[in-house]
Amino acid sequence: PTHKKKEIELLGCTSRGAGLMTMIASFPQVVERTKHWEEEIANARWFSEKVEELGLIQVGQKPHNHDLMFFETPPFYEISKTAKKGRYFLYKELKKRNIHGIKGGLTKYFKLSTYQVGRDNLSYVVDSFEEIIDKYTEE
Repeated sequence: PTHKKKEIELLGCTSRGAGLMTMIASFPQVVERTKHWEEEIANARWFSEKVEELGLIQVGQKPHNHDLMFFETPPFYEISKTAKKGRYFLYKELKKRNIHGIKGGLTKYFKLSTYQVGRDNLSYVVDSFEEIIDKYTEE
């Protein structure tokens, strides 16, 4: 071997310099974040259950063990086929309700995170999804 003094695990892309210092500085926040992880997971699972009642499908691990989730959203996709604003109807409807984070134009699939959103705000999102589905399916 030409790198006798380097450990094999360190060959390639290693963290050093500013990147390493940032990780070290972030560690206390990571420790604090893990103290509330069970609550975050409970919120994510609750949210997933509620939106699945509306016809959305949480893709992946169930029960989910993370705040970041991927959904297949047939109700929104079907609405987007006939809605005046097309695929952007959902983005505009959510924006009216001060809900941000889902990229414009996504109606067939999207991912979202429930991290630090809180049960009350998650409930507001679920209610908003239901209102939007009802609004466009009644027309």
